[in-house]
Amino acid sequence: MELTAELVTQGAYALGIGILVGLERSVFDQPVPDESTESEAIEEKESSELEGGEPSGVRTFSTFSLVGFAAAAVNVHVPFAGPVILAGLVLLVLALYRHTLVRSPGMTTEAAAIGTAVLGAMCHSNPHFAAVLAVVLTGILSSKQFMHETIRKMRRVEVTDTLKFLVIILIIVPLLPNRPLDPWGAVNPYKIGWLVVLISGISFVGYFLTRIMGAQKGLGLTGLLGGLTSSTAVTAAMAEESTAAPQLKAICAFATVVANATSFLRVLVMVVILDLTLAKQLAWSIGGMALTAVVAAILLWMAASRDKVTEIKEREGQVKLKNPFALTPALKFAAFFVLIIFVSKVAREKLGNAGIYLAAAFSGLADVDAITLSMAEQTGNGSLESSVAVLGITIAVVSNAVVKSGIAMFTGSRDFGRLVALSLGAAVIVGLLMACI
Repeated sequence: MELTAELVTQGAYALGIGILVGLERSVFDQPVPDESTESEAIEEKESSELEGGEPSGVRTFSTFSLVGFAAAAVNVHVPFAGPVILAGLVLLVLALYRHTLVRSPGMTTEAAAIGTAVLGAMCHSNPHFAAVLAVVLTGILSSKQFMHETIRKMRRVEVTDTLKFLVIILIIVPLLPNRPLDPWGAVNPYKIGWLVVLISGISFVGYFLTRIMGAQKGLGLTGLLGGLTSSTAVTAAMAEESTAAPQLKAICAFATVVANATSFLRVLVMVVILDLTLAKQLAWSIGGMALTAVVAAILLWMAASRDKVTEIKEREGQVKLKNPFALTPALKFAAFFVLIIFVSKVAREKLGNAGIYLAAAFSGLADVDAITLSMAEQTGNGSLESSVAVLGITIAVVSNAVVKSGIAMFTGSRDFGRLVALSLGAAVIVGLLMACI
């Protein structure tokens, strides 16, 4: 009985996959009518539906999926039956493709039919994974118009730089030694390589989001997502962007400030996971910084929305976007980042733990995650007072915000640096006041 119920469930998955892909092929894989014939096409479609017609793709793809499922089920009792049945389906599809080659040279539907049969067969062993792949396949099939428009807009330099980016990620970085090469542990080629990839990746994503969505929405989304990984990298990327396109200063500043607001909230989330009591106390200082940054980001977004210069420049094509994969700024920032780590580690070794606040300030110059996790763990086991940890983490976050303000001022355009410094400066003041109360 359990086997029968399991087979029924697996068969239902296979049928659902066939219906899903079949619906996509029936609804979305239709030629877009010209304006002159649009009304005629609508009338013809409505007439077909009234006469009881249905999209043949649903039946065809459901059959392919169920046949694939049956082939996998039969193969358990009759060896090699499954591969033979699937091979027969493939030959049938290829024969049909050859018959319609002159009329329709594309073979997306034929490939989707073969894939649906394979997914149907997979339902016999792993129906959940097959369902996930079916959703991915349907998404790819339905993105035809978007993909065609995007590819038409792509320039050769964008394709070339994308290949360079993939070579860096997949070949060069994995070959770098993952160990410190200096006595202080500041220079780790593998970690530095990933830092370069992270900064370049944020610029890379920001470039294409800007191309697709426009400067305001694209760069704004880049800041929001980048803040979840590295607000410092976002700051460096947006500073370089503001230098290349000074008219985008407001939206670049928004992306930077919203990334920092996200990073403040990320610190709170980490502390909540480790020590809820400490998180409640830390919410006043770090929460105040996050709230101040959010308010500043809203004001910057409004300023960018009112900035008609950006819209006019975009329409006239005067916003000159740099190449999508800019390696030189990332290398410069990585060298600056390593220098900060090196200085902070040497200072800690020379001065010792004379003051937890001094150690937090030095740690915040490069990263806040390490000092945050360390203090939260110590308060959790009772080896550190929560009030000391609250002020120490706040100092680290403030120190990190000061560094990012410096990056914005010294590597970005003057107006961009001023906007970011004012926004983060206000957040720093609020955080220190709330921590001392």
